[in-house]
Amino acid sequence: MPWIVRMLLLLGASLLILYGYVIWRLAWALAQRTGRSAQHWRKRLWPIAALLTLYPAVAIGGYLLDAPFWRTALRNGHPLVDALLTYPFWIGLLVALQLFVIFLLLDGGRALARLWTKSADRGIARAMLGLTLIVLVYTPIRAYRDTRQIRLREQVITSEKLPADIEELRVVHISDLQLDARTEAALVQRFIERVNALRPDLVFFTGDLVTSGTEYIEPAAAGLGAVRARHGVYACLGDHDYWADPRRVPESLRRHGIVLLDDASRSISVGNASLHLTGVTNIYRRRPSPETLARLAEEKPAGRFSILMAHQPSPSLVQWAKAQDYDLFLAGHTHGGQIVLPFFGLRLALARLETPYVSGAYDVGSLWVNVTNGLGLTFAPLRFHAPAEIVLLRLMPLKAGSLR
Repeated sequence: MPWIVRMLLLLGASLLILYGYVIWRLAWALAQRTGRSAQHWRKRLWPIAALLTLYPAVAIGGYLLDAPFWRTALRNGHPLVDALLTYPFWIGLLVALQLFVIFLLLDGGRALARLWTKSADRGIARAMLGLTLIVLVYTPIRAYRDTRQIRLREQVITSEKLPADIEELRVVHISDLQLDARTEAALVQRFIERVNALRPDLVFFTGDLVTSGTEYIEPAAAGLGAVRARHGVYACLGDHDYWADPRRVPESLRRHGIVLLDDASRSISVGNASLHLTGVTNIYRRRPSPETLARLAEEKPAGRFSILMAHQPSPSLVQWAKAQDYDLFLAGHTHGGQIVLPFFGLRLALARLETPYVSGAYDVGSLWVNVTNGLGLTFAPLRFHAPAEIVLLRLMPLKAGSLR
């Protein structure tokens, strides 16, 4: 059985458990408040769940029947298919995931409350229905906003390796453009314009120019080539670049003026500051070998502010960079989780199964790790609590008596 069919079947089983629990508890809550039986409500809720989960069923059917229209429409987008299948599935999944956690917590509270009183059920039912209404309204609005928003995140980084006579170096970090049929040209243009408006000294792009195929390689490289930085735009390769075409992506980047560092280093002068830049290709299909890392370590001069960029923020590579006295590690890949469920200060995202460095700036002793949410999308056609972003890193000299 092909792996994609196995994955979709596993998804189907997971959806059955997820929706089964949510419908069971929601039907109970409705029965408590309306006087109609829980069975009455389950008969009405299950058809809604079936409609919301048609997407994986159609995907499995399209793959097994080798139907070109469905395979293309589900992967690359089609207005009618998106409206009837794709977006209802993802919004429904987000609603169900949130209600699953909320209902579990309320059921736990109900169990505790019944130790003291027998009248807790109606209050719990009221809470379940009220929170369901809030989630139903909040989720599509938040997903729409986060999918179309581009936020700017700033971080000040100080270092004694930067000369005292410079005011600051403006470094912009972007990633995961992932141009495809779902990525609006207007959104990409707005992204590029906002980068240029920051008047960066340097720009680093940490991989994934396109999502798949070769159709969008040249337009994406041309868009990235419109980025302006006083001392250059530097890039490394991402997973999707390799899956698309590991030869054409580098060629297009270089043709549009982007400096590609593919397991390579270079030292540059930015005003009075001397910087050492390293790009490591760290993706699923190509990890840096011990020999490559040893060579890059030998090429690194002592005493210079050093920046390492890689697509994936693998913990082992972060520790290597720290051991080699790099000052700044730049990565993308995670999309900030892309779909994040915040609960009581926790940010639940599948990306955390792969790396602890999911989104934001991390102070790892002598090393700063910055992971950006990027711009594009992968797998799901929307974002939730993880909007696209541009990161401005303001590098400043460490003044006497100040803290890092």
